[in-house]
Amino acid sequence: MLGSLPRTRRSRGWWLIPAIDFACASAVLAVVALFDDSAIFPAVPIAPLLLVAACGILGVYGAQPSRGGFGEEGGPAWPVIRLMAAALFAWSASLLTDLTAGGQLAVWAGFVLLAMATNSFFGPRIRKLDRVERWVLVGEESTADRLKAYRPLQAHATLVCTVPPHQDPSKPADRAAALDIVDRYHADRVVIASSHADDESLLEVVRAFKSTGVPVSLLPRPLDLLDGPAATPSQVGGVPLIEVQALAARGSVPYAGPDRRRDRNTKVSVVVPAINEALNIGHVLSRLPDDLHEVILVDGNSDDETVEAARHAYPEIRVLTQNGRGKGDALRTGFAAVTGNLVVMLDADGSADPAEIPRFVEALEAGADFAKGSRFLEGGGSDDITVLRSLGNSVLSGTANVLHGTHFTDLCYGYNAFWARCLPFISLDAPGFEVETLINLRIAASGMKITEVPSYEANRMSGHSNLNTFRDGTRVLGTILTEARRRRGIQRAQPATTANQQEAKAAATTA
Repeated sequence: MLGSLPRTRRSRGWWLIPAIDFACASAVLAVVALFDDSAIFPAVPIAPLLLVAACGILGVYGAQPSRGGFGEEGGPAWPVIRLMAAALFAWSASLLTDLTAGGQLAVWAGFVLLAMATNSFFGPRIRKLDRVERWVLVGEESTADRLKAYRPLQAHATLVCTVPPHQDPSKPADRAAALDIVDRYHADRVVIASSHADDESLLEVVRAFKSTGVPVSLLPRPLDLLDGPAATPSQVGGVPLIEVQALAARGSVPYAGPDRRRDRNTKVSVVVPAINEALNIGHVLSRLPDDLHEVILVDGNSDDETVEAARHAYPEIRVLTQNGRGKGDALRTGFAAVTGNLVVMLDADGSADPAEIPRFVEALEAGADFAKGSRFLEGGGSDDITVLRSLGNSVLSGTANVLHGTHFTDLCYGYNAFWARCLPFISLDAPGFEVETLINLRIAASGMKITEVPSYEANRMSGHSNLNTFRDGTRVLGTILTEARRRRGIQRAQPATTANQQEAKAAATTA
């Protein structure tokens, strides 16, 4: 059986299921407490909030509303998780008020029954709020016509653009053109279909669109383009798809061929996201080392003279304007435009020393895939980090290391460099400051070699930072948990059998 592909984005009513759970838990706890002659407060609202938080951390409130209910599609694990969360709710309530053993059991059973009934009633209505996905199809017009005519798909997705398949293997697919298509049509998913299943250029198209952060799926026909660990069978609206989960696996064999580093022509592209940094950007650019391939400034729609100051300090600079908001979106724009083979991420506020770039390049040329800056290695340091931020960084780094099996000493530092071939594995889709954490974790999950490089962080030269310790720390923690679930999901999907793949191919005639 083909699986069920999660929505790429939450529906408009994504918050309703947590709200229903909170209301049901509060009502049941209040009634049982009254009959048990126990105090309602502070058990309400603390225990119901803990229930909702636990379900959120465990992934119950995912992109598919069906996961929020008991006994609905999504596999037997979700009802079991909900039952365990209900038990945690009853136990936490007993700690906050004087419930008897019978009262605890009544809270657990009452919540399970009430939540099951309310989710069964509201579930179909919530699903009607689902946002129809916008698809870009890379393939022939005949395939597009069949997809448009397939009525079961219309409730789930609409085709907004058809792109002819790339036919010239000598010209790699353009990341900038892929990003332009995604942004212009506000695409939620790129679906690739072609009769040229063995064409290397199709794999280039997959890499190009994965680099922009948009989910990429294949119609079953070109399944042979990717190996088993990279693709899993699924479906949307009855249309069989192969979801491109990842483009690398941890079990890959290390390169053991000749050392070609001396012959490599390293072309360094420096990407500098900036918004209202007119007083700082000139100083940063003036300290860049020589012999760079290009410097790309991604302007976040500044209302000062950031662009003018950058061009004055570095006349050869390429200036781009991001379409969205946030550091992650700016990096996404800059990464898509790089033409070099080595990418350096550099902040515009003067905190990162441009003179350290050769140190990062040297680490990459020595054999690393990703060079990660660290303020906590010998030779590094910081004038800017506070005790609170240092403590938060330690907690977040430790959490990531435990959940992801990594050994980061400075997870949240954004001074990094990597080979441009890493971009499809990053698949950048985080808009804010959590982007650095996302990049680090996805590079680690791909099995690439990471080297930490000592780096010294200075104080911001002038102005105020857009970083908010608590808001962005929460986002980073959410990214760590989300990526852990994503990594486990990919690992579970990797042992896809040949029979499943053959069934997916046979179902291709549906579309």
